[in-house]
Amino acid sequence: MRTKQRGASFLGWVLVAALVSVVALLAFRLVPPYVDYRTIVTLIEALPTEQVHTMSKVEIRDALQKRFLINNIRDFKVADVLEVEKRRDGTVLKLKYEVREPLAYNVSVVIAFERNFNYQ
Repeated sequence: MRTKQRGASFLGWVLVAALVSVVALLAFRLVPPYVDYRTIVTLIEALPTEQVHTMSKVEIRDALQKRFLINNIRDFKVADVLEVEKRRDGTVLKLKYEVREPLAYNVSVVIAFERNFNYQ
């Protein structure tokens, strides 16, 4: 009487290990930019809503740059990622930047972030 083989073969385990490695590489490369983006959005939303319209562009940038340093956002300067647009009816802060993350050899991933914040 013959018994059937049970379990995964060596090749099956190698394929599973390769798949897990690729997913781990993607997670290690793609999660930090999203964490930074979420932190930047939180910092901008934490600005005093009733005061933003009365602040100058320089005051807004300085306030955010201090918050960037406190929260360890050192890869970006506020002037490079944020545009301050003063209007009669309010102030618009335009967050727009891209992050390029190398994956392997000459393969990179570009992640684009863009969001507008309106203050009355």
